[in-house]
Amino acid sequence: MSQKEDLHWSKFKERGSMLGIEVLVFIHKYLGNWVFKVILFPVMVYFYLSGSIARNSIHHYLSNLNKHQHNITLTQGQLFRKGFRVFYNFGLAIVDKFDAWLGKVNIDDIDIVNKDAYQSLLNANGAVIFSAHLGNMEVCRAIFSSGEHKRKLNVITYNEHTPTFNNFLKKVNKDAAINFIHINNFGPADSIQLKQKIEDGEAIVIFADRTSVNNPDSVYQVPFMGEDAPFAKGPFALAAIMECPVFLMFCVKEEGRFKACIEEFAQPKKVKRKERNEYFTGLAIKYAQRLEYYCQKSPYQWFNFFNFWHNTKK
Repeated sequence: MSQKEDLHWSKFKERGSMLGIEVLVFIHKYLGNWVFKVILFPVMVYFYLSGSIARNSIHHYLSNLNKHQHNITLTQGQLFRKGFRVFYNFGLAIVDKFDAWLGKVNIDDIDIVNKDAYQSLLNANGAVIFSAHLGNMEVCRAIFSSGEHKRKLNVITYNEHTPTFNNFLKKVNKDAAINFIHINNFGPADSIQLKQKIEDGEAIVIFADRTSVNNPDSVYQVPFMGEDAPFAKGPFALAAIMECPVFLMFCVKEEGRFKACIEEFAQPKKVKRKERNEYFTGLAIKYAQRLEYYCQKSPYQWFNFFNFWHNTKK
């Protein structure tokens, strides 16, 4: 493994440009889905062949997944074909994000798994939602965007890492139901801001499959697809501070339909200081287990294009 491949995820810059995204969306909107897919294919071939770090990282993920799930070691040819499928699905997901942001995806387009958990989420007076870069979380805005289901989703992100597409989404629909909260160095002011949103009945979405930008070594090493992987301590500590129910939510696509997978993850709990490390470690292990489960169900929709298992260095 090269030193560059072991860099922290935040050090990798977005590939592509705003213009490229706008061109693809224009093609999808005015020339149709079939033409879009034809043009998307060579574009993703280019990114796949020219992005060795992202390609090797996806191969590592697929290799671990298949060894752990099926006890099968993939050949290089199998890895190459399956790896490209992840890249191509990522390209398709961009347009799904765009449609969701424009409000073209509504609740009738989404199959909700575990409706009891969904109802609990609606009934909660403020909630933390753990998600991941699995599928298309932006699509979930459709089930919180109107009527009695209306609720603002506040997504914690890092602006310097993903400005291109987030800025593009805001450009096309600044009134969408997702609010990006850019936190680079979490502090007391951020905690107060998020706590207020919980008290206002809003939901905070945390992508817990990312380690901290400023404290990359503040992680729990827990089993994930047969190999210990770093999961940031921050999301689990933050969920406890918010003193509200915690849910798990992913939105994947199966046979042209969106599927929102919702689970009740944890209830508010007062944890003594000396017990916090054990409690938070337990949450990290549980999260890794559930993420692994959903990756097994939708193996080509986990979009982590960096060395996930060893990605703790600045």
